[in-house]
Amino acid sequence: MNKSELRDALMQQLWRLNKLDLMVSLREFIEGELAALHYLCGCEGAVTPSQISDNLRVSRARTANILRALRQKGYVEMNIAVDDRRKMDVCLTEKGRRYSDEKYDYIVRYFDLYVDVLGEQDISELTRLLKKTADSEVLLRSDTETPNV
Repeated sequence: MNKSELRDALMQQLWRLNKLDLMVSLREFIEGELAALHYLCGCEGAVTPSQISDNLRVSRARTANILRALRQKGYVEMNIAVDDRRKMDVCLTEKGRRYSDEKYDYIVRYFDLYVDVLGEQDISELTRLLKKTADSEVLLRSDTETPNV
């Protein structure tokens, strides 16, 4: 195969991978409401909306929308910070923790099945290649620029 055929085959498989239920479920933990809940589960005590925004790498406006939705569902509470009345503290509720834990347990079971289907050797090789890809991202980014649309 020449370089363009290799590139096209890789792109096609990545597109297919992106559509798998496995990836759709994982994506929930990477962006949006569930990503914010998962982040909060790992925090000790209250955090600020800015900390959530920075962790998720989303705009402050997007973070505000996520927090509004989570508050309406009863998954988080927001209170004025005691030490600085200009800031808000975001706290995870027990209902939010339960929901996040349930979703996390589901994805862990899904990945366990994926490991069973591919097997130890293939999962190890896939993990190695994904790590190499992630580690190379900085080099790849320096060689290409995203066109402005």
